[in-house]
Amino acid sequence: MRGRLAIPGALAALLLAAASTACEGRAGRAEELASKGVAHGRRGDLARALEAFDAALALDPHNLKALYNSGIALLGLGRGEAAAERFRRFLELRPDDALGHFHLARALLRERRKEEALAELERAVELGFSDWAEWQAASDLEAGLADDFRFVRLRLLVAQRSGVAPSEPRPGQGYTNVPIPAVNLPGQAPPRCASADAACAPGE
Repeated sequence: MRGRLAIPGALAALLLAAASTACEGRAGRAEELASKGVAHGRRGDLARALEAFDAALALDPHNLKALYNSGIALLGLGRGEAAAERFRRFLELRPDDALGHFHLARALLRERRKEEALAELERAVELGFSDWAEWQAASDLEAGLADDFRFVRLRLLVAQRSGVAPSEPRPGQGYTNVPIPAVNLPGQAPPRCASADAACAPGE
């Protein structure tokens, strides 16, 4: 009787070991596919990169490399909503990842969700984001938020953290670096006439 009772236990242990091995095999294969996706992405083939990442996530939905980099690929393909979904899934697993919040901000901005994008950007900076090169490469942020004082403040903070002194707007310039009319420049004497034309000389 004892021998018979021992068989199911042995089988259960064997099945558990087999399942664990299968799981490890799927995770390992997912990691291989994710690495292939990164290689495709570095060559500029975003479509093939995304295929590899999607295949990796089909095997292991929690593969961090595939989640993060598929979000980057989707951004590059102009698919902001899908990119935001990938970064949200990534951040469920890594909630304190500053880069994840930074790129989620870019994805949200692509969908014209400005306030949500600013909130994610703020969170990224709170978590210590300091990659000035990454910030400068995100031209979509500058294009969509350059006129917002909150963005300018965050931009200056990141630049200071990275040890870079960005070119700050001079007094008399807007945040998009477009000078206001010369007639209104601080510290300049008012012109003798009402025109801002170059021929209109400033007062003495």
